[in-house]
Amino acid sequence: MDCRRLPIASVSIVCCLLLNVARADLPTTAPTIADFRGTPAEIGAAHGQQFGEVIRNLHTKYLKAYLGSDAQRFAAKAAAIMFESKLLPEHREEVKALAIGAGVDEKDTMLAQCFLDLSSMVACSTVTLPTDAAPDHVARFGRNLDFMSFGVADKQSVVLVFHPKDRFAFAAVGWPGMIGVLSGMNEHGLCLANMEVTRPARLPMAMPYTLLYRTVLEQCKTVDEAIELLTKTPRQTANNLMLMDASGGRAVIELRPESIAVRRGVDHAALISTNHQRGDDQDSPGKCDRYDKLHDISRAHYGQIDVPQIESMLREASQGNFTMQSMIFEPANRVIYLSTGKDAARRTYTKIDLAEHFKK
Repeated sequence: MDCRRLPIASVSIVCCLLLNVARADLPTTAPTIADFRGTPAEIGAAHGQQFGEVIRNLHTKYLKAYLGSDAQRFAAKAAAIMFESKLLPEHREEVKALAIGAGVDEKDTMLAQCFLDLSSMVACSTVTLPTDAAPDHVARFGRNLDFMSFGVADKQSVVLVFHPKDRFAFAAVGWPGMIGVLSGMNEHGLCLANMEVTRPARLPMAMPYTLLYRTVLEQCKTVDEAIELLTKTPRQTANNLMLMDASGGRAVIELRPESIAVRRGVDHAALISTNHQRGDDQDSPGKCDRYDKLHDISRAHYGQIDVPQIESMLREASQGNFTMQSMIFEPANRVIYLSTGKDAARRTYTKIDLAEHFKK
């Protein structure tokens, strides 16, 4: 099955429930990095005040386009109200302060945290590699984030570094107005990135998945700790989640509301995930051509996979203009190489030393 094509998202079911080519670098700019510290209210207020204009623009120009019709928007807002009670108290407080700081209605601010749970698509690719895959013996984690931009979101990627009181600091590669995590690393080097999978619509029963993944980064140091938290915490949305920690531990967590399955990295091989829940199957081809390309290239170049080689692999797995963010994490070094914008995998990557931002 070819899973390169990204289908247009729809929340119509929820409405019913509720009512490669050679490298050619493109122009790029260094990503905006913002640090927020303090209580949930302080973080939310600072976030909203710093990015208020961008957040309002994303709501009016992006979310409206994403959600489509008036009926779909009405259903999505109804779902957002239901989701609010599922948030951890500290996240609920942060959302409220964010809404006030940005000058956005609280229901709309909540919608920005949960709209991804309301639709299904096929998107994103990840690959994690142990130390012996690279000539410099650095373990790395490559990731493409694929999504519709509507000519808006591709221009607004940011790195948000949160220092929540009494929880671990973490960095999220995302967009202003989102407090959850799609791709991120915490101060202990634990990294994660999600991939969408086909799933049925479901009424809100647990926290939105981006906030579940934020909770992982706020509370866990290792892959094993993350697996334990994900096992015991209610899950709203089926998803694939790639995890890697500073020791080189790696696992793909295939989440469903009713269960999780864990596929761990094995010695001397890449661990890959795209958009199918494969169980323990590491090698069977034919489900996704992006998975197959990452699988075959990593085998062919194993032992020589440095940062430029991973960039090349991400270009091969790119979905063109749907790829809005491409990144490479080095968990042990607290470093990320990041490219953002339309066709991000073919743009120039910027090296970011997150260790500097994680300092107390």
